[in-house]
Amino acid sequence: MIMHIRKINFLILMISIIGNSKAPKAERIRMDSRLPSWHIKNKRVFLRADLNVPLENKKIINDFRLQSLRDTIDYILAHDGTVILATHIGRPQKYDPNLSTEILLPWFKKHGYPIVFAKDLDDAYQKSKTAKKQIILLENMRFFPGEKKNDPSFAQQLARLGDFYVNDAFGTLHRADTSVTLAAQEFPPEKRTIGLLVEKELNMLKKLLHNPAQPFVLIVGGGKVADKIPLIQNLLDKVETILLCPAIVFTFLKAIGKPVGNSLIDNHMLKTCETILTQAKKQKVSILFPIDFQVAQGSIDGPLTIVPADEITPDNIGISIGPKTIAQWEPIIKQAGTIFFNGSVGFTHKPATLTGMGSILSAMSKAPGVSIIAGGDSVAAADNLNFAHQIDYLSTGGGATLAYLSGQKLPGLTVINKDTNIMDKS
Repeated sequence: MIMHIRKINFLILMISIIGNSKAPKAERIRMDSRLPSWHIKNKRVFLRADLNVPLENKKIINDFRLQSLRDTIDYILAHDGTVILATHIGRPQKYDPNLSTEILLPWFKKHGYPIVFAKDLDDAYQKSKTAKKQIILLENMRFFPGEKKNDPSFAQQLARLGDFYVNDAFGTLHRADTSVTLAAQEFPPEKRTIGLLVEKELNMLKKLLHNPAQPFVLIVGGGKVADKIPLIQNLLDKVETILLCPAIVFTFLKAIGKPVGNSLIDNHMLKTCETILTQAKKQKVSILFPIDFQVAQGSIDGPLTIVPADEITPDNIGISIGPKTIAQWEPIIKQAGTIFFNGSVGFTHKPATLTGMGSILSAMSKAPGVSIIAGGDSVAAADNLNFAHQIDYLSTGGGATLAYLSGQKLPGLTVINKDTNIMDKS
C-alpha cells in the first residue's frame, strides 16, 4: 500500500514539474532540452557527459552514471546521429592509463552500443567524418592541458568534432572546465543545449525549490561542512525539519558548546552554524541533533561503541547515529511529504558503521512522500545497501546539486542558457 501511494505521489510530482499553461508561473518554471527539436540525421553531436565512475583495477564497480546517460545516447543514435562522447575520470594531472576512458569501452560493447575509441583529437576528427550512427569515445578530458585552463584553442579543437553541442554532464555543471563552458560557446545558440539527464535533474531540483510537498525533511550528513552550509541556508524557508548527521553535526554542536570529542569539525564555520540555529528558531524550523552516537575510540579505526550525545569523551570520534536517534527520527522521515538526503552517514567501506545509514534509507523507502538522494557517497551507500530501487530519485550530481540548491550559478548551465531562451524566465 505504501509503495502504491509513493508511486502516485511521485507521478504527481513529475506531472507538476511539467506543469500546464493554466498553472501559476512559479509552478511552470522548468528547463527543457532542445535535443528533440533538432534534425540530427547524419550529424555529429558533441556530448559532454559525466562518466566519472568508480573504478577498481580498471574495472567499473558502479555503472549508475553510465546507465543514467543512456536516454540521451539512445535518442541520438535512434535519430541517426553520431555521438562524440567526452567525459573525465578522476583528477589526473597528466596521462594515467588507470584513468583512461578506454576502460569504458567494454561496458558500451556489452550493452550493444556501436563504439570506437579515438586515441587523440585528430583521430577523433578523422573518424567523425565517416561515422554513421556510432559513438566515438574521446580520451579523458583531463588528460588534455587545456581542459582546466579555459583554453580557447582547445575549445575550438573540440568544437570542430561536432555539428551540435549537448551537455548532459550534470555532475560537472558547477565546473568551468573548457569542455563544459568554452567549447559550448563555439556553437551557435540554437545548436547547443542540455541533455535529457540534465533536463530531468534540473526539473526535479526546481520542484524542491519552488513547490515541495510538506512536510519537507532535509537530512544532511558527510564532512564537507562549508559545502553544505549554503544548502541549509537556502532551504531554511522551505523545510519543516532538518536532521543533522555526522560529521557535519559536530560543527553545530561545538558552536553551542556541546561535547564533540575528537570528531571532525570546521572551526571556520562555527559562527555561521550559530547564526543558522538562531534563524531556524525564528522561522520555527526544527533542527534535530542525534541523541546518541556510534563513536570510534582513539582513531577512526578504533573500537566502535554507542554513547549518549552528552557523554562523548575527548578520545571519541563520532561516526554515525545511535539506535535511540534512529527510533526518534524514523517516524519523522516516514511521515514526510518530501525528503532530500545529502551526505553519507558512516563509512561505505566499513559495514559496521552503516546501521544508521541503512535505517535512514529504510525509513525513506517506507515514506509515502517523494524521496531524493544526491551525492556520490550517499548514492553509493544506497546502492550497496540495496535501497537504490526503493528511493524515488537518485541524483548524479554531488557538488552540482548542492550548488544549484544553494542558489549558486552553474557555469555549464549559464553558457547553455546564454542567448538561447531555453529556460522559462518566469
